[in-house]
Amino acid sequence: MDKIYDEYYYKIYNWAIKKTNNKEDAEDLTNSVFLAIFEYLNKNISIKQVENLIWKIAYNLWCTKAKDYIKEKKNVTFDEEYQLGYEEKMLDKIIYKEIVNNIDHIGLTGKEKNAFQMYYLQDLSIKEISEKLGTKEANIKYYLYSARNKIKERYHE
Repeated sequence: MDKIYDEYYYKIYNWAIKKTNNKEDAEDLTNSVFLAIFEYLNKNISIKQVENLIWKIAYNLWCTKAKDYIKEKKNVTFDEEYQLGYEEKMLDKIIYKEIVNNIDHIGLTGKEKNAFQMYYLQDLSIKEISEKLGTKEANIKYYLYSARNKIKERYHE
């Protein structure tokens, strides 16, 4: 376990800094990741690739932290009055904004890239994007759908 800690601590910490943009939050996230890793390893479950486990745990904990951040930032109480899926949509926006930094390496067409950036970076509505690009809203929906699928394929690998 010491070997895992020594090998991955700075990798996880640097990743956490990029995700949280805050030293204290990055330290908390890093500590949570290692706590979860060690708890999982203590279960004596056979693991083929430890690195995949480490990054999966880190990603899942970051998603949980991002959800908590959304709740705090918006000062929203998620109860039965809110539509199902609202929280996931907000989380998707955070995740897609992170992906935008690597958008040139995903293989999107120019139209997909423009629509994706306008929707997730500029927070424009589909109607506003269609007006700016001079195309139908249905086309914008398709570009976003196609871009999301390409991103999912890329990051699912």
